[in-house]
Amino acid sequence: MEKRHEQILAKCLSIDLEVDPGKAKVFAIAAVRHDDRPALKSTGHLTGPFLDDLETQIGDVAYPIGHNILGHDLQHLIAARPRLAQILQAPIDTLWLNPLAFPRNPYHHLVKHYQDGRLAAGHVNDPELDARLVFGVLANQLDALATLAADAPDVLAAYHYLTTRMDHAGGFEAVFRYLRGQPCPGFDEAGAAIRRMLQGRACEKRVEQTLTRLSSPQNGWPMAYALSGSPWRAGIP
Repeated sequence: MEKRHEQILAKCLSIDLEVDPGKAKVFAIAAVRHDDRPALKSTGHLTGPFLDDLETQIGDVAYPIGHNILGHDLQHLIAARPRLAQILQAPIDTLWLNPLAFPRNPYHHLVKHYQDGRLAAGHVNDPELDARLVFGVLANQLDALATLAADAPDVLAAYHYLTTRMDHAGGFEAVFRYLRGQPCPGFDEAGAAIRRMLQGRACEKRVEQTLTRLSSPQNGWPMAYALSGSPWRAGIP
């Protein structure tokens, strides 16, 4: 079990599903905490009692996490029990964080299949293993982003703002608040950080045009990804 970053990992429940893509039906699921408690897991049909237990566990943590949880797992969980949408409010998706933590290798060493969400380093039909692996993925990302925070604090300030423009961004807000030790910057502070990052490296007029769209929920993550691959990154290990 990862001992790093316990302050945030202890507040997480890692969830992984196996889904039959032909039927869009869950046939295996596991949810694990960052401790020695046994996994909550099921194979076959998701029964009412199992979903009751899962709902309780989700309600007991601050952040449900997973690798592609936003693009894969949540939709299947909510389809199985719609009221879970009310408590799955602050997810952390390690697939979304990877390009920010590892911009030179955004797929890193643990990547889910683009269609069904499996972890490449895990095993098919072993959601418990995949769910446990996610804690290591997130710890590695936090290590990389913590180094970036020390070397280039403007970058983390920009990421903090840009990744929290969408609804239900509390999980990502928690990640960057933990790393920066500060609340999310406002529009003006984030814009100033981006200007400093791109000074002398991008057309000032184009930068100003882009900054007018800074607060749009649709632009936040794409802009963060664009910044992660921009020329300022080359000088940072």
